[in-house]
Amino acid sequence: MRRGRPRAGERGMVTIEMCVGFILAIVLTAVLVGASLLGIAQATASEASAQLARQAARGDEAMLQEARARVPESATVELERQSDGVLAVVELPVRLLRLGTVNVRAEAWAAYEPGEGP
Repeated sequence: MRRGRPRAGERGMVTIEMCVGFILAIVLTAVLVGASLLGIAQATASEASAQLARQAARGDEAMLQEARARVPESATVELERQSDGVLAVVELPVRLLRLGTVNVRAEAWAAYEPGEGP
């Protein structure tokens, strides 16, 4: 192990390496936060579409309106009543830390309850 004065060109290398490591840690944290936001948005859209399809297939208008009220305001909701069930589609825009907007989409289908239908 060498002691004494650093050689020419070695001075400040630890500081630069720490800065690079710190920047890398910040970028990695931002990517992980973005991935978490997408996961949460996908779960929200999936749950909302499942609830909407289920309540529409049951024919329960009060619960359907309650399920619609729980959908985030920025989401678009489509309900398609088909011959054998209901298809619900929820699309939710997610803004990712100044990188732009990603649309998350979820679909759910539920069969009509007995006595319900088109």
